[in-house]
Amino acid sequence: MGRDRRADAPICCAQDFERLFDSVEALHDLDEYHASGPAAATRHLIHILTSEGVDGATLIDVGAGIGAVHLELLGAGAASAVDVDASRAFLELARQEAERQGHGAQVEHLYGDFAKLAPGLAKADVVTLDRVICCYPHIAALLTAVADRAQRLVGIVHPVDAWWSRAGAAIFNVISDTFRRRHHFYVHQRRTVDAVLGARGFRVAVRERVGFWEVSVYRAVG
Repeated sequence: MGRDRRADAPICCAQDFERLFDSVEALHDLDEYHASGPAAATRHLIHILTSEGVDGATLIDVGAGIGAVHLELLGAGAASAVDVDASRAFLELARQEAERQGHGAQVEHLYGDFAKLAPGLAKADVVTLDRVICCYPHIAALLTAVADRAQRLVGIVHPVDAWWSRAGAAIFNVISDTFRRRHHFYVHQRRTVDAVLGARGFRVAVRERVGFWEVSVYRAVG
């Protein structure tokens, strides 16, 4: 059975991840995964990373949801994964799915805010964030933690940096505030993401747009 650490670390910036990413949402995502596999942008991320080579690689999957990214990469030959998530409901279903697929012993599941927990984690060959940075306001802190843990590749799925996506995020946030949902959606500027990772030795290797989402894979240089 895989390792399962439960760290009661404070979650970032009062975002109510437990309420938003609850058991109903987790079961919906798992049913979608069983029915049709990973979502389109997630499939692109997995394809790019496997093309870069993941045989024997160690992974950290930040905000992994039901675990689609690391489970597919383990199936492609990766050695082990750490699943860090701020939703206990998603973390539990990810653990169950890892067991179901025969990868239970290869995955450690860790609850908490990755930016706070990262210093206690071993470095990994690949760090992924599939539709995660759109939920995190303090992008420099998060990506600095990611770069400090990544040795070879960083893979990110994030909203397209465009006026219409920022406008949509603004409307969503107003509605969220009105109904006190305690969740904001962020469209971070691409140049900011590139700059933070670039300052720590990562450069864009592949970037592809998939509908509303952009898939960016960064490679360590030097």
